[in-house]
Amino acid sequence: MKWLIAIFIFHISVALQAQARTEPEMVYIKIEVKGLACPYCAYGMEKDLSKLAGVKHVDIQLKEGLAFISVPTAQKPTREQIEAVIVDGGFTPGEIVFRSTPFKRE
Repeated sequence: MKWLIAIFIFHISVALQAQARTEPEMVYIKIEVKGLACPYCAYGMEKDLSKLAGVKHVDIQLKEGLAFISVPTAQKPTREQIEAVIVDGGFTPGEIVFRSTPFKRE
């Protein structure tokens, strides 16, 4: 019975290690977008931000005027690239914050 438990634990640890190697490290970015006023604007900004290389997730919080995106660390966009997307969309970029952990949102 002990060998069965040992084999089970071994298989779980191998699976977890494989999973850790296949999931890329992510960068989480909070972007202040000045001028977001309607759902249509937010939808357009979501589409524009999703075109940045590597973007896995985009979340627009219209009332707060914030956009949250996540990208693999290897494809992290520059501040200038993000600002260009916002300006090209007709908005004004505000503060841009990069983090290695997800932002807590309310």
